[in-house]
Amino acid sequence: MTLSVDHIHHLDRHLLGASDVNRPMALWVPSERITVHVIEAPAAPQRKWPELIPWLLEDRILQPVEEMHFVIGASSVLEDKKQLTVSVVSKQDLREWLRIADNAGVDCRAMVADYLALPFEPGRISMAWREGQFLVRTASDSGFAAEADLAWLLVHRHLDAADIAPRLSVSVPDESLIPDDLRADADINNADIDWQFAPIPESANLLAGDFKPLSGDLSPRAWLSSAALLMLALVLGFGYLQLSNGHLEERIASLESVAETSFGNVFLGSRAKPEAIRSSGEQLLADLFKQRESVEAPLMRALTGLDALMSNCDCELQTLVADSAGVSLTLKNAAKVKARTVNVPGFTIERQDVDELTSITLRKVAK
Repeated sequence: MTLSVDHIHHLDRHLLGASDVNRPMALWVPSERITVHVIEAPAAPQRKWPELIPWLLEDRILQPVEEMHFVIGASSVLEDKKQLTVSVVSKQDLREWLRIADNAGVDCRAMVADYLALPFEPGRISMAWREGQFLVRTASDSGFAAEADLAWLLVHRHLDAADIAPRLSVSVPDESLIPDDLRADADINNADIDWQFAPIPESANLLAGDFKPLSGDLSPRAWLSSAALLMLALVLGFGYLQLSNGHLEERIASLESVAETSFGNVFLGSRAKPEAIRSSGEQLLADLFKQRESVEAPLMRALTGLDALMSNCDCELQTLVADSAGVSLTLKNAAKVKARTVNVPGFTIERQDVDELTSITLRKVAK
């Protein structure tokens, strides 16, 4: 997809109609808000670099690393050591630029430091005047923006550090902006930067990591292709569900047949229909609960009676035996119990005292 290109400061000249809303563009952004650092590649797996590099640069930047966005650019080798170019910009600046683009109806797909709009060739430094500042490109992926005095100071340092001094190409509206000692050897012109036709280097895109735009070509042809694939997936998925549903119905029918035969043979003596299985099962459960109640209910009455008999008796329980016939227990120091009476319907109560022990038996009355 071919992107329109322009400087973020010039978006007002793009008169976007209703049909141009969310127009994809690549934007040049102010280099003075971006710093470029060259560091030695960390001795760690490359996938770990985005986590490590912010802390390696912590001492070089003035803001907390948590507030900055780091983009790893091109790499090079110096003295057998891999060097990385890292661009740093504040997250707040990126959000503000994205807001400006959105307000202008632009779907921003790339943001690149505007010094990279200057031409570059090895052995040459390119400079251009932009709104009261110089843009300076010192390498294919390095440069800066600064006011005139600071810009020339940095350029002088760059020239002094080079074994072979690079030539200067300077685009300025007034030659007096160039220091006297450099003016004679500089290639000077007054051409303006053509923001709309300068090539955008993709490797320098600041919209990476958390700021990476959603990918995808939203052209009608691509949209229709995606829609067709989606419809095909839905049709195939529906067909699979239909087949699966048919298979499940067959399996359920088979299991029902097995259940009818097994349940009928075990409980009813013959093959049973699902309705009979359900009603018979419910009846069997009811009968089981009744049998349980017939055993537990009298026993619970006996235990409840004993609880009333022994309440606050200050005695010690020695033995307790409970079965379907009743409950027997032996108590020690049961003086208070001897003076109490209790009536438990359906049971007879027998007491026997031997020394310090008292035996109490509740026997179920036979019907």
